[in-house]
Amino acid sequence: MPTGSNKPSIFRLPRERLRLEWHRFSRRARDLATVLYFKFLSTKKPNPRPMLRLRSTNPTAVALHNHMYTAFAEGDTTTLSSICAEGLFTSFRARLASRPQNERLRWTLHRHTRRPRVVSHRVGILPQDQTALRQAVVRIRSRQSLAKIKPDGEVVEGTGQEKEVTEYVVVQKTMWRGKEEEWKVWGTVEESDWEKVLAGEG
Repeated sequence: MPTGSNKPSIFRLPRERLRLEWHRFSRRARDLATVLYFKFLSTKKPNPRPMLRLRSTNPTAVALHNHMYTAFAEGDTTTLSSICAEGLFTSFRARLASRPQNERLRWTLHRHTRRPRVVSHRVGILPQDQTALRQAVVRIRSRQSLAKIKPDGEVVEGTGQEKEVTEYVVVQKTMWRGKEEEWKVWGTVEESDWEKVLAGEG
């Protein structure tokens, strides 16, 4: 959903702004309903009810984001396969395969410029018995850099500059027949355009 200056002005476009806020409220209500259904109605005895642990979603996503980019820079496919969903891991593996063998990279997270925030959290119930997919979108604003490293350890000139980046990181976890797996990174998404959001209402 659009945020900040990407939302229509309440003064110039009040009708569109109110429609957007109603859409935001409705979607959050639907998302909450899916989470509550997942918590209380998605499993059967003897399987216990799933533990939501909502407060841990944000730090978990931030840690996975850090591990993912560090592992990609280092060419660590073992770590990537353990923390990335299948489609994302396939993409990373293809990019690593095309990377020159003697190329070394170093990714650095310098700091978060704003506190990371969960902007969406929903659950999809899958056809198999007691099976569901949880997805959360976490907005991470940070200053980071990617440097190429020479054989002597020096940074290649023109690389490694800090950049301010806003990312919407999607993490997901599967419950398969009542048993929950660990969170993994699905990928990233772009912030929605408000005109497209409102055009899709009907």
